[in-house]
Amino acid sequence: MELLIGLILAAIFLVLMIVMSFLGYKEALKAKVEDPFAYHNFLIGEGWEKDTFVEYEEIIDILGREPSDDEMKIFLDLVEEGYHGEVLLKKFLEKINKSKHH
Repeated sequence: MELLIGLILAAIFLVLMIVMSFLGYKEALKAKVEDPFAYHNFLIGEGWEKDTFVEYEEIIDILGREPSDDEMKIFLDLVEEGYHGEVLLKKFLEKINKSKHH
């Protein structure tokens, strides 16, 4: 009897899990949510000012490559703190040089 109740409960939970995942998938498709932790589209929708994009392009020119994940994290932290323009570039280069020496 206990086994039968356990199997019934397991079946109910399985059906509920399938329904909930289907509903979540349907909502994700509506919102076009793919992976909230992905960095590959970090520039899209950030609402950066034009001078922030200009400084980002200048950083790419200075480094000669796209910033690494750690460098990008530093850059995004500085943008989040409110830096932009030449000050953003200066602070970014200071932090990069500091992290290379340690």
